Amino acid sequence: MTDRPLAPGSTLLVDLDGVVAEQLPRLCTYLRREYDHDVSPGAIDEWSYDVPGTDGHIGDVIHELMADHPEWYFGGMDPRSGVGEALSALGAEYRIEIATHRIPETHDVSKAWLDDHGIYYDEFHETVPRDKGSVPGDALIDDYHGNVANAIDAGKAGVLMRQPYSDPAACDGAHIVDSWDDVQALLSV
Repeated sequence: MTDRPLAPGSTLLVDLDGVVAEQLPRLCTYLRREYDHDVSPGAIDEWSYDVPGTDGHIGDVIHELMADHPEWYFGGMDPRSGVGEALSALGAEYRIEIATHRIPETHDVSKAWLDDHGIYYDEFHETVPRDKGSVPGDALIDDYHGNVANAIDAGKAGVLMRQPYSDPAACDGAHIVDSWDDVQALLSV
């Protein structure tokens, strides 16, 4: 592709959940087991998805998993198809930095998971502000449209990895992708 959005040597900020790791299947397993709530990953179509049997929404359950069961939750996720190969290939042209909103207490589990699955990265940001657009870098690959919109507003290229809860209309100017093959096609020559 001759019209790629970034020059070689640029820094790619890459989210983990929903981008590098398949979080929804693991989350749905937990909802069935702990809350007797049978839901498919595709049915979680917004982050305000209410979970029956709780006083909150899906974000509250994810926070519960991060705080109480990080090894089970993060350690049991599968990598997204093609991510290992894609980040290895992209790492030859770009700097790859992990920028996740996982709580800092889970970073050791996250780094071990990345290593166990052979996922290439140059740096793991220990602290990521709520506004991912403020993290130094040239592009953000994320599954949440709000994060991608913040990156675009900060002058970065935004790549939205589509998920059931993603809203491409909320991040005007983003490159919308469905897979790591799409990311490679976008960023490679």
